[in-house]
Amino acid sequence: MTNQQYLKVATAAANAGGKIFKQYFGKAIGIEAKNQNPNDLVTDVDKNIEKLIRSQIRKYFPTHKIIGEEFKADKINKNDLIWIIDPIDGTTNYIYGIPFCCISIALWDKNGPLVAVVYSPILDKFYSAVRGQGAKLNGKKIRVSKTNKLIKAMGTIGWGKEMVEAKMIFSKLVMRCFKLRVFATGAWQICMTASSNVDFFASNRENIWDFAAAVLIVKEAGGKVTDLNGKNISLKTDSIIASNGKLHNQLLNKLKSPA
Repeated sequence: MTNQQYLKVATAAANAGGKIFKQYFGKAIGIEAKNQNPNDLVTDVDKNIEKLIRSQIRKYFPTHKIIGEEFKADKINKNDLIWIIDPIDGTTNYIYGIPFCCISIALWDKNGPLVAVVYSPILDKFYSAVRGQGAKLNGKKIRVSKTNKLIKAMGTIGWGKEMVEAKMIFSKLVMRCFKLRVFATGAWQICMTASSNVDFFASNRENIWDFAAAVLIVKEAGGKVTDLNGKNISLKTDSIIASNGKLHNQLLNKLKSPA
């Protein structure tokens, strides 16, 4: 199976999920808090989209492993091909009818992300990437920005379940860059970095499904991705900086500073 065939299946699965996504946008059903955390919501729509995507993947790749946000992950071995799914990244936005929410699907091998799609059915924007072949938005090649000074940079940060750590990142960057924005969806904000709408994204306490696809998209667009300590991304990573590359060391230094 070629990488383009993997991409074809991922694209078809995202488009199929997108039909359900559009149907219930702003009127989600079965809303509940995960683990009694009011800041971490899930809906029946999340679950139904993930079930659909899983079934599409199982149909073509029954031996591949799957990690998804809403259901138990398969047991992973070193050489497995692993699909990583977030059926709705930005569920709270989705519930409230705010269009910054998306479907994220990635395929990883032992070397990291291999194929990625991030799809916003509401904004009609479809990001995709294959390792070594560049990144695209609605079929057109994209590149990260050329901003090289943090004080001139437009940035985004994560602001999810861990409020204290989000405030820490905000306080260290807000006076050191041009502007900060929070769109409340990690995958989408990383993709915005890939298409040069913003210059960077930084967040702590992220899950692998939040960024598994988007990291490949930003890297293939010429950007750089590490965790907040400057280490390479892996399945166990729980923090992230995605940037245009030119700002990366500046961001790492500011976030490591005591204040």
